[in-house]
Amino acid sequence: MFVELVLKELRDHLLSLRFQVGLLLALVLVSVSAFVLSAQYSRENRDFFARHQQLEDFLGKYAHLNRVGGLIRPSRPPSPLVLVRGLPNDAGTETLEENPMPNLFPPVDLASVVAIVFSLLSIVLGFDAINSEKERGTLRLVLVSRLRRFEILAAKWTGGALVLVVALLAAWLAGMAIVLVQSGTHWSRDDALSLLAVWAVSLLYCGSFFTLALAFSAIFTRSSVSVLTSLFAWVLLVFVIPNISPYLAAQVVRVPSIAALQRDLQYVTSEERDNLGREGSSRAVEKLGCVWLSTHSMECPAGSGGRQGATGKVTLEFQDLDQPSEALKRRIEGDPAFRRFYEQLRKEIESVWTEVNRRQSEKAERMEEAWRSRAQGQFRLSKGLSCASPLPPFIYASTELSLTGFATREQFEQQAGAYERAFGDYLWARYHAEQAKNPAFSVDDFLNMSTRPRFTYVPPRFSERLAEILPFAGMLAGWTLASFVVSVVGFLRFDVR
Repeated sequence: MFVELVLKELRDHLLSLRFQVGLLLALVLVSVSAFVLSAQYSRENRDFFARHQQLEDFLGKYAHLNRVGGLIRPSRPPSPLVLVRGLPNDAGTETLEENPMPNLFPPVDLASVVAIVFSLLSIVLGFDAINSEKERGTLRLVLVSRLRRFEILAAKWTGGALVLVVALLAAWLAGMAIVLVQSGTHWSRDDALSLLAVWAVSLLYCGSFFTLALAFSAIFTRSSVSVLTSLFAWVLLVFVIPNISPYLAAQVVRVPSIAALQRDLQYVTSEERDNLGREGSSRAVEKLGCVWLSTHSMECPAGSGGRQGATGKVTLEFQDLDQPSEALKRRIEGDPAFRRFYEQLRKEIESVWTEVNRRQSEKAERMEEAWRSRAQGQFRLSKGLSCASPLPPFIYASTELSLTGFATREQFEQQAGAYERAFGDYLWARYHAEQAKNPAFSVDDFLNMSTRPRFTYVPPRFSERLAEILPFAGMLAGWTLASFVVSVVGFLRFDVR
């Protein structure tokens, strides 16, 4: 009898007009979004490889130390799981966009269709599952057949869940087929398993709304009341709670503005740094017996080398320390005494500025870390508050599985930071090696970096993605279980007369 009830529910849902219209709308949206996102992925993928080739060509001709700082930036390729957009891939993917329409009307992804259309379809399927039977007079007849109320409720839930399985599977297959044909992407084993996991999480998400609507149908005896209550709960859970949680968290954990932080950082790394560097440079010059004539030149004892002045002293321009003139280069090569003095002076001043830059960088890092700590506290609080709705756990889980979530971005930043440190060590090692060969080698001279380390982004394996999303999947399962318990209690007290 239980199986017959399940088949009846399944047949009624599949043949109902509201299910057919909802499924048709979902299929159209998924197909259009898959087509648009596939074209966008193909374009971003081409741009990604074109930028890398342009960088290689540029460094082969203009690899100067004062130019490469802003060019060598780690970047990750677009995610091949194009059905879920998630967070934008900002690192190294800037393009000149002539048409502003995509920014005003961004493409809808599969997660958005599930979050809104399928959740609403779940509400439509479940809001009158119980009370409509009473209104038609069939519920009393079913109970007369000695079926327990729990069995009736379980059959209705199972039938609705199977309908959602069919609907989501149809949308998934349609979307994946279009992506494979349109974009030509190739999914690895981890990617394929991630897509399957996204489908499972979507089913949990839709199941939570269906069960919630089923609970309202078991609590209220009139379907008109249950539909209004279900729609109110849907609006609250889908639109209100996720959007208001960041603002509530901002009232609890206050974070200084980025403009204020940047102002303080600019002072520490520019004005304060320059003052400390000039003071240290003056002491270094005085230690060698020289004095500053101005901010641009110094006077050194006679016999040290340099350009002989009218006073019997030797003057050396400040710019000669960074960009020695051709005459100064010839003097360095032909005068061993001057070469030793020049190397010592340059070494003393460079050590001063290196130490000042190190201290100020550490101070700036401490300021950034304090700001980041408060920002992370605010983020964690807003994330926790948002989980009062089933929508954020679903979005968090689907984006992590699709390599476009918060944890994935954090992992990329860790890999990028490690690469930047390794590249910085390599860059300065190459610069000092060239300077050891030629003391006049400056930051404007060509530096061969063909042996530099290359950045390769290593995405998390499926096991790592699964471990990341298990808490969110547990939240969705908890929502479904709690709603089902409420529906059982409500149906046990339901008046069938």
